[in-house]
Amino acid sequence: MKWLGVGRSPRFSPNSVGRDAAVLSGVAEALRRLGDDVELTSEDDYSGPAGADGLFCMARDRAVLSRIAADEERGLPVVNSARALLRATRTVLTRLMAAGGIPQPAFALVDPLRGEVPALPLPWWLKRGDACAQERGDVTLLHDEAGVRAALQAFARRGIGSAVALQHVPGDLVKFYGVEGTGFFYYYYPTAGGHFSKFGLERANGAPGGYVFDVVALKRTADRAARLSGLTVYGGDCIVRPAGDFCLIDFNDWPSFSLCKDEAAAAIAQKLFNTGRQRAGSER
Repeated sequence: MKWLGVGRSPRFSPNSVGRDAAVLSGVAEALRRLGDDVELTSEDDYSGPAGADGLFCMARDRAVLSRIAADEERGLPVVNSARALLRATRTVLTRLMAAGGIPQPAFALVDPLRGEVPALPLPWWLKRGDACAQERGDVTLLHDEAGVRAALQAFARRGIGSAVALQHVPGDLVKFYGVEGTGFFYYYYPTAGGHFSKFGLERANGAPGGYVFDVVALKRTADRAARLSGLTVYGGDCIVRPAGDFCLIDFNDWPSFSLCKDEAAAAIAQKLFNTGRQRAGSER
């Protein structure tokens, strides 16, 4: 089977261009070891599947995703699904997780262009709702009414008409990575010292207390979120409270897997390889 890997544009990789490129290359290498053919391109240079039997895709530009989605509609396997990515704004994901019973903090959906102030006890996070975070101001922890109004006005000036207000939850911040339908799952404490951070926002939860939690339950929950959203290759953040219960505060498509790149690349490649073989078997 021939695969085309579509890399993420630097504008969607704040402070992570090299990390994102490394995992894409890692998947390509692992697929080649399994016996498949692979070519790589960038979403900035994407001109179509070019004879590929399937795509693995880190793209985020909506025009590029729309083109890929059209090929996906015609039967081209795409991981992560371009159709899912076009739907998966933060606002939509928040609604989807709530409807699907995924544990989340209290939240409110906000239209900054209307100057709406949600009735949510402070402190809470204001997060851009129409796209992934592309700069530090896209996610802000707010403690008082003056900060709330300033943050909403900043979004409005940028024309951002969709935002999510998510209540701040004290507890251990845990980052996790996974590939739905595989045994791969990795988690760590980003504030436990020396870990890379795109914007430094993790410091708000301080050093971890080491609260005991059920890792199997977290993987099961994350895999369910992946199935709900269609984001097979995923990353996210959760807060573990002192009692050991957890809630998801972020869920996103295809992170850089920087602490577990080789393991992640192998799991993604095996998922793709199996997808290709299943497709070939169904066409016989």
